[in-house]
Amino acid sequence: MTKESALERWLSVLSIRPGEGRRTLLLFLYLLMASAVFILGRTVRDTLFLSRYPISALPWMFVLYGAASAVTAIVYGRYADRVPRHVMIGASVAIGIGSYVGVWALVRLGQSWIYPVFYVWSEVAANLFIVQFWTLANDLNDPRSAKRLFGLIGSARVLGTVVIGTTTGIVVRAIGTEQLLFVLAALMAAIGALAFALRREKKVEPVRAPSRHPQRSPSVARDPYVQALAAFLLLTFTALTVGDYQFKVIARATYQEDRLAEFFSLFYAVTGIVSFLFQLFVTPRVLRRLGVAWGMGVMPGVFGLASITLPFLTTLPVASVMKFADNGFQYTIHDTTLQALYVPFPAQAKAKTRALLDAVVKPCSYGAGGLVLILLATRLDVGQLSYVTAVVVTAWLAVIPLVRRRYLAALKSTLSTYGSLESDSEFLLDAAGRQALFDVLKAGTPRQILTALEQLEADNPPELSRALSGLLAHPHPEVRKKALALACSQPDAAADVAARAIRDPEPTVRAAAARALADLRGDEVVDVLVELIDSPHTDVRVAALSGLSRRGGVDGQIAAGKRLGELLAGSATARVEAARVLAELSNDAFRPLRNLLNDEDPSVRRAALKACAGVADPRLAPDLVAQLADPACRVRAAGALVAIGSPCVDLLADTLSDSNAPRPVRLLIPRILRRIVAPECYARLRAQVDVEDSHLRLRIFAALAALREALALPPEPKDWVLGLLESEIRRGYRNLAAWESARETLSTPLLDEEMSFRHQRAIKRVLRALELRFERPALRLVRDRIGDPRRHANAVEVLDALLDPRMRPMVMPFFDDISVPERLTRAGGFAPKALSVEEFAREETEHPNPYVALVVYDSLGKHLPALAAELAQKGLSRPEPLVREGALRALAAAEPDRARVALERLLDDHDPTLRHHAQALLAELDGNSEATMHSTVEKILILKSAPVFEKVAGEDLAPLARVASEEVYADGERVFEEGEVGDSLFVIVRGRVAIVTGSEKIAELGPGEAFGEMAVLDSAPRSASAAAEGEVELLRIGSEEFYEILHEQVEIAEGVIRMLTQRLRESTAQLSQDRAAPLSVL
Repeated sequence: MTKESALERWLSVLSIRPGEGRRTLLLFLYLLMASAVFILGRTVRDTLFLSRYPISALPWMFVLYGAASAVTAIVYGRYADRVPRHVMIGASVAIGIGSYVGVWALVRLGQSWIYPVFYVWSEVAANLFIVQFWTLANDLNDPRSAKRLFGLIGSARVLGTVVIGTTTGIVVRAIGTEQLLFVLAALMAAIGALAFALRREKKVEPVRAPSRHPQRSPSVARDPYVQALAAFLLLTFTALTVGDYQFKVIARATYQEDRLAEFFSLFYAVTGIVSFLFQLFVTPRVLRRLGVAWGMGVMPGVFGLASITLPFLTTLPVASVMKFADNGFQYTIHDTTLQALYVPFPAQAKAKTRALLDAVVKPCSYGAGGLVLILLATRLDVGQLSYVTAVVVTAWLAVIPLVRRRYLAALKSTLSTYGSLESDSEFLLDAAGRQALFDVLKAGTPRQILTALEQLEADNPPELSRALSGLLAHPHPEVRKKALALACSQPDAAADVAARAIRDPEPTVRAAAARALADLRGDEVVDVLVELIDSPHTDVRVAALSGLSRRGGVDGQIAAGKRLGELLAGSATARVEAARVLAELSNDAFRPLRNLLNDEDPSVRRAALKACAGVADPRLAPDLVAQLADPACRVRAAGALVAIGSPCVDLLADTLSDSNAPRPVRLLIPRILRRIVAPECYARLRAQVDVEDSHLRLRIFAALAALREALALPPEPKDWVLGLLESEIRRGYRNLAAWESARETLSTPLLDEEMSFRHQRAIKRVLRALELRFERPALRLVRDRIGDPRRHANAVEVLDALLDPRMRPMVMPFFDDISVPERLTRAGGFAPKALSVEEFAREETEHPNPYVALVVYDSLGKHLPALAAELAQKGLSRPEPLVREGALRALAAAEPDRARVALERLLDDHDPTLRHHAQALLAELDGNSEATMHSTVEKILILKSAPVFEKVAGEDLAPLARVASEEVYADGERVFEEGEVGDSLFVIVRGRVAIVTGSEKIAELGPGEAFGEMAVLDSAPRSASAAAEGEVELLRIGSEEFYEILHEQVEIAEGVIRMLTQRLRESTAQLSQDRAAPLSVL
């Protein structure tokens, strides 16, 4: 074994990851020095003070120490965050060295007043060095590394205690107690040097919410989390102070003089050694597996049990156990846990918080303990003092859950971009608020009036009817339309209001009036409505036909039926109008609407699907499920099924469980069921959590979590959730191990991305499964932030705090931010058997996700042609066009002669894109280079080179790549002209394109850049012309295809939003420069 591998092994045992070694060593040495200053300083001060003052003076030293610490903390807190950490520590070291040398001089001069001063100052200085150390350590470690490394680093404090305790006597005999002040000065100098060495280490990047305005730093004392920690520390050290007194009294009663000194020496030596081992090997594991609550509970638990026993068995062994809980656990698991509890504080408040808690609250608690002893030590015997500590320890334990809850809340707040404030879900109106809204109705803008009407509609005050009459003549049509709708819905609504609005110049208002008039007057207004069915405006005609059919009686239905029949038999535009009428007719529309669902025109089918949501007839469910297979109809069909609700749940669930159903349909069904908030949806989804398709499982878990929240269902049983977690984590490790073994051979950009994305989905599945048992809002924060490098550690810490002890060791290693080989090594019983490259390829080419098979075939064709030719034969028989394309191209690359037979067969394939690929590949095999056609994989890579698509996953771009056509333009040829209606966007494959306005060239674009997208997004005429400069090859995406995929792929929509946002920023910046230019001249 080499020295490097042995070192790596030891670092791994100590949980030190690559890049953390230097930082951890320097922090360890720093704390060792600070601990030595703390312990040795106490030895010197106790010796100097107790040799000249009686022991009865000690309680007053506690009080003075508390007061001095408070003053120091106020001064230190004012400057701590204004000065770099290493500079502040260096200044503190300089003051400390100077003061200790001064004390030595005054001692030598026989100035007795210096002893109580030094007693207090030495404690203040030593504690300040400890506070500064942990503040710096928190700056350099995120919550996860803090929990992992602070146990190891914290062991330096125990080691310092052991070293100082075992060597002080030898040094004192050699140089005397007074000369130890120079040893302390040397230790302080070492602290300064280590602090300056640590300044080169990278600090954890703070997470800040974006703000337009500078924020004032809030008072840390008002923070509920700080208050909880303050209560925790106050109770802790008040109890420990009384316990320390009890231990010393009982020890002094048991031993005298030299035997007492020998007992103390043995006790502290054993305690130090045991504590060191505990800190090194037990503390990190307790915190990692059980969390901070257990870390906070160890010391009060042991101390409290011993304290309760002491009144009944007042012996030194019992008192020693109680004291061991203090000395043994205070500087190990208690101190390490406390430092982890400081991590959630923002960097700008951390130093002030530590100064308040460690340098004010903690010393004050010692003073409080001293006051308790002054009041009670002469009235109670030493054992009876435990009655006091028992009460304090009970309160101490009781505050731990509060600290944990607020710790978790503080961590969550670091994950939320805008903090934890939420808007009230209800708007409650008092008299003043109601009057303010009525004032808005009189003088507000149209937008303000519409908002005020929404609020008043919910409140429905009696004065609303009178206010609406004035709005019926408002200049803005939307205001008139809303006022009309509200006026006609009032209990005393008059039909003449709607009758007058029938003559409104705005068609949408007349349409609303027609519906209202039909609802209020029924068959009395048939003649009026019949006249409106010949209106030139579609909205008015639809409203009139709807009113006649619903409320017009026999005469109205006859008139409407005749016209509706004509529309159904008319043009595509007429059939779309018929669908709009049918949307308002409920179950009476079933037969004609079903016919329209199968119309040959896509626009008619889309209108019929939209109408289905209004009709919500369960008899339409089978046709709607069939429509889910059509990408152009999928979104509207899903909305209609949601509107039908519970009657279609069984059909949807049966389709979900049908492995022969199209995969896109199965993937969509959980999202439909989650919107139908019914117990049967939850039950049917729960029965299918073990489907083989991992993406489908993710959708099912997400739907279950949403339904559990919406239905207020109880948490799922722990064992059932554990089963889900174990299954998902095993599968996740198996995927990691399989790709780790195959990556060197099969790596391609898209396959690398897919396998990384697969692990991200595995993480999401674990989090979604946990949502079935734990609170969803906290896990939603974890899920949303875990991919953000700045928030990853805090997100994982929130997750750690949520889990119970049985789940934590299974789940948390899966989230560790370490290399894949190291993660697999730590997987323990979850570590899978490694697959060979061939086994991996065989599995992945049969993956239910056709995109995965496509990119694997692409990789095989490049790297393992022989295996590609073998596996391609099976891929050619799969139903998914993407898989057949991938297999076809892999076979063509590996064995062209065998591929020719398959290509000829695919010339008659039902998929037009695949037919085009087959034709192009045959032409290539025949030597026709001009007939080359880019593969879907190549098109995806081209699209990803465009900024608008660069952050979109390849799988999400695959549908867009399949519909993108290839076009070649000669030098000077126009791609489009200024003023044309835009129906396509373009991405440059090769060559350059000039963007021209009039005769001026305003931009020149190259490969990977997109253009023409703005006209597609807003349907406006082209604002400029585009011309080829030299021969240019483009990918063209039609507007209709683009919008269909945009509705399905949220990720592509996000890319478009990013592009528009960037354009807006650039325009704003240019506008600012243009405005500033004249000023610069002036």
